[in-house]
Amino acid sequence: MSGSKHISYLFLELKNMEEKFIRNISIICSVVGLAFLFFLSKTIELKQTNINQISPEDEGKNVKICGNVSSKSISKTNHVFLRLRDDSGSIGIVIFNNTAKKVDLNFDRNDNICVVGSVDEYENKLEIIAKNIKVI
Repeated sequence: MSGSKHISYLFLELKNMEEKFIRNISIICSVVGLAFLFFLSKTIELKQTNINQISPEDEGKNVKICGNVSSKSISKTNHVFLRLRDDSGSIGIVIFNNTAKKVDLNFDRNDNICVVGSVDEYENKLEIIAKNIKVI
């Protein structure tokens, strides 16, 4: 191999190593960034919303409301239906059976709870589809 061919070969190998190094650094940065975003998302808490501030424009959005349980019933299929009231109004809360298995349902009428869930409309009324419940 002549000197110029050898130098060209070394240059190509060096370029190849640089590309691999940059690719590996890019992958590592992506994984670290995704992990950071995942853990950050777990620490961000929704701001509490008054019930009367919930509107049809909020449909599909997550909200956090706190209040007093004015009624609680459980269907034959183990869905839980609540009425929650605060100083501004009241709203229906639905806890589907798959969620009910995962959350603390150890509360009764007149207990205070906070609910995180998505706003939905059912039979022309707004309600919250619960994702998480905390007894306060």
